[in-house]
Amino acid sequence: MTAALNRIDALFEHNARTLPRKAHLMGAGGAVQTYEQTWVHAQQLAGVMVEAGLAPGARVLALMGNSFELIELYIACSLANVICVPVNLMSTGHEVSRVKADCTPEAVVIQSALLDRILPDFGVETLSLRIVVGGAEPGWETYQAALARATPLLQGRSKGRGDPVLMIYSSGTTGKPKGILLGEYALVENARMTLSVMRYQQSDVLLTLLPLFSSFGVSYDFLQVALAGATLVVAPRFDPQPIAELIAQHRVTALAGVPTMYARLFEYVGRASVDVSSLRLIDVGGGPVSDRLKKELIEDFGIEVVESYGLSEISPVASAQIPGIAQREGSCGPALPGVEVRVVDANDQDLPCGEPGELLFRCETFMVGYWNQPELTAQTLRDGWLHSGDIGIVDELGEIHIRDRIKDIIVSSGNNVYPKEVENAIIEITAVQSVAVIGVPDEIRGENIHAFVVLRPGHQLDRDAVIAHCTKMIARYKVPREVTFLDELPLTASGKIRRFELRALARERAANT
Repeated sequence: MTAALNRIDALFEHNARTLPRKAHLMGAGGAVQTYEQTWVHAQQLAGVMVEAGLAPGARVLALMGNSFELIELYIACSLANVICVPVNLMSTGHEVSRVKADCTPEAVVIQSALLDRILPDFGVETLSLRIVVGGAEPGWETYQAALARATPLLQGRSKGRGDPVLMIYSSGTTGKPKGILLGEYALVENARMTLSVMRYQQSDVLLTLLPLFSSFGVSYDFLQVALAGATLVVAPRFDPQPIAELIAQHRVTALAGVPTMYARLFEYVGRASVDVSSLRLIDVGGGPVSDRLKKELIEDFGIEVVESYGLSEISPVASAQIPGIAQREGSCGPALPGVEVRVVDANDQDLPCGEPGELLFRCETFMVGYWNQPELTAQTLRDGWLHSGDIGIVDELGEIHIRDRIKDIIVSSGNNVYPKEVENAIIEITAVQSVAVIGVPDEIRGENIHAFVVLRPGHQLDRDAVIAHCTKMIARYKVPREVTFLDELPLTASGKIRRFELRALARERAANT
């Protein structure tokens, strides 16, 4: 694939011309769509946008799950040089309205199933284009009707290298979403850099574990698949049983997801004896995979496991383990080709090798900035370096090890405690399926350590057993004082833990005791 293909529309035009009959998308219901068909639909949708009067830089709000239509919308936005704003489907109507007020879209594309939840708070009267997918609604044009009447946009509008094409609102782990503007060149180039490590081929079949409205879903499942000329199985949402069945049916070869997804998926696969022998590689992001789960995947299923790290502001991957070589425990691999990394203290002074500090990155795939937040942009991008807000180390081989988020560090009795270290200890208990650790304010210690634990089906465990295990594994000051068992952890749609909800739950429980 030539490096000149640094536009999304140019990439798909190329694939439509060179791989016209190659299966691009497969659906859960047996639908198959070629690269040529995807390109034709995108051209039609771009034509609809132009005919509706959307100028370059206009925002198009997308409230859609993983679907053929969302992928076509991304390509169409590139063609029309407008900005797609995909919204987290876990958002309430109020939250969507807040996003709408912030980004002031001129168009919206929405799945019909979301209309009842979204419309009461939304207000669509001023929008130039209102398209509904999968149903009909008075005052809305169906997706099929829009494409049928369109004059296709055969050639993309002119644009600069730094023009944004995507705005990702933060996932909500902090409770304060912000719009991250991502440029087209940055997205494609970062995906190309990541692909140089992952080495997907035309023969590979990937499946959407991640939501396509996340930057990591866009990179792995949308752009890397296209760059490789591979095939993508589109699962509407994450659910272990249908996902496992789709893997078996379509002989899926590679996956990208987060640890919580893999824990649930392979627990079901093992229990139901689903054939997943086609899987050769899985990438884990969003947090470290436990040694126990990694061992199960390698020994029980013969699947190679690699870990990666990134953030949306880098578009989004910063480092990745290299398949085919022995992996170092706790590492998420070296920085991608073209990415520089530093570790600094609170005064932005470089720290020695192996000493933890804030990770800073420099590359050509930075975000354009935060939408309408120039001060926050300037705080994050300083002197050519992006301040990640993550604590980590770079070892003697140049591999990155993540310790935690700066804001998630627990200070207990004057000691810094990294939640992930405690979580890694607890997850080694056989009965534990998933765990999250937070700090709870305490007048004497500053913060107490509180663990929230989800058990595997059919297993039992109590607080004392968790604490006894931790006492053997980690220093006493790191051992949780409180353990709460939950049926499930509160997660974002991309599988990240909503720690602010756990903090609220801990405060509520403390107030009631």
